[in-house]
Amino acid sequence: MPSTCIAPRGTPRPEPFAVAPGLTVETHVARLTSPSRLAALEATGLLDGSANDVLDRLTRLATRLLKVPIALVSLVDDRSQHFPGQTGLGGWAGDQRGTSLSYSFCQHVVATDRPLLVEGAGTNPLVRNNLAFSELGVQAYLGVPLRTSEGETLGSFCAIDSKRSHWTPEQVATLEDLAAAAMAEIELRATTRALIARQAELEAAKTALQAANDRLQVQAVRDPLTGLLNRRGFAELARQHLATARRLGSPAVVAVMDLDGFKQINDTLGHDVGDEALVEMAALLKKTCRDSDLVARLGGDEFALLLTNTTETCGAVVRERLETALASLNAEPEREYRLASSMGMVSWIAEAPVSMAVLLKEADAAMYADKRARKELVGAQSAEATE
Repeated sequence: MPSTCIAPRGTPRPEPFAVAPGLTVETHVARLTSPSRLAALEATGLLDGSANDVLDRLTRLATRLLKVPIALVSLVDDRSQHFPGQTGLGGWAGDQRGTSLSYSFCQHVVATDRPLLVEGAGTNPLVRNNLAFSELGVQAYLGVPLRTSEGETLGSFCAIDSKRSHWTPEQVATLEDLAAAAMAEIELRATTRALIARQAELEAAKTALQAANDRLQVQAVRDPLTGLLNRRGFAELARQHLATARRLGSPAVVAVMDLDGFKQINDTLGHDVGDEALVEMAALLKKTCRDSDLVARLGGDEFALLLTNTTETCGAVVRERLETALASLNAEPEREYRLASSMGMVSWIAEAPVSMAVLLKEADAAMYADKRARKELVGAQSAEATE
C-alpha cells in the first residue's frame, strides 16, 4: 500500500517545477499517475518501507562496481519514492526508506522512461531546484529505468555521489544489468504474491462452496420452519437406525402425531401464528425426546418420531411427558391459543421387521383413532355438563 507517512497528498513541490525536455508538466504527471503503472507498483508489495535482502545486495554491488557511496532501488508512485533496496543513504531518508517527490530525481526516469545522467545537480536545470540537491547533498546522479516485462516503468535503479561525477557508457550499461536483475526479483515477488492471493481466493471459494453444499444438504433433509428432519430426512435416517436396531436385536417405536385444532388457529389467528404453533410443538418434541431419537415434521401439522431401543410401554411414557409439557405451556398467561395433539404409536421388533412406510401408515391410523377417541371424550364431557 502507498506509504502516506512519506509524502501526504498535497505536499508542495519547490517552484519552479522542472520537467525533462520535450515533456509538459501535464505529461509528466500523467505518466506518474498512470493507473496501470500504479497497479503494477501495488502488486510488488514493496511500498511499505520494508527492506528486501536481494535488492539491498544489488545496491551494495552497484556501489562497488560504480565506485559511488550510495545506490538505490527506487520505486516511484504518484506521491513518493520508496527504497526497498538501498546502500549508503543515511539520515531520515535512509531510516524511512523513502521521500516525497520533492526529493526525487527518479521521477524523471519514470516520466521519460530513459536513463538520467546528472553530473552536477547545481548546474542542471532539471534538478537544481530539487530538495535532494539542496537538503540531501545529491550532486551526481545516474538512474536507469526499472521496467516490467509488460513495459511499465516502476522507478529507477540509481547511483548517487555527493560530488560531481562524469558517468561513462560502461557505468550506464552496468547499472542497466543490475536494474534487470532487480526487476527479476521484483517481478518474481509480485508473481509470488499474486499466486498466494489467488490461492487464498481459491481456498475462500472452496470454503464458500462447501458451506453452500452443506446448506443444501441440510435443506434437503431439514424442515426450514422448525429445523426438524423433513419426510425425506426422516426416511433416510430411520432406515439406518432400524438397520442398526436389527443387528443389535433392539426394539423401536414409531409415532405419528398432529396438532388438534390447527386449522382453527390458522383461520382465526392467521398463518404466522400457525407457524409459531408448529415451532412450539417442534421445540416440545425435541425437549421431550432423547438425542438418539429421530423427530421429524412430515408436512403440515403432522410430526413423526422414531424412538430407538424402546418398547411401546416406554413410548407411552414419552407421550405422558409431552402431555405434561403441553399442559404447562397452555397454562402460561395471555396465550392466544392452546396446543393439543393426537398421537398413534406402533412397535417395531428386530425378529419381525417391517418397512418404515408400513410403520408410518399403521401409526397414522392409530393417530386418527386417538383423535376420534379424544373428540368422543370431549363430546361426552360436554353432554354431561349440560345435563
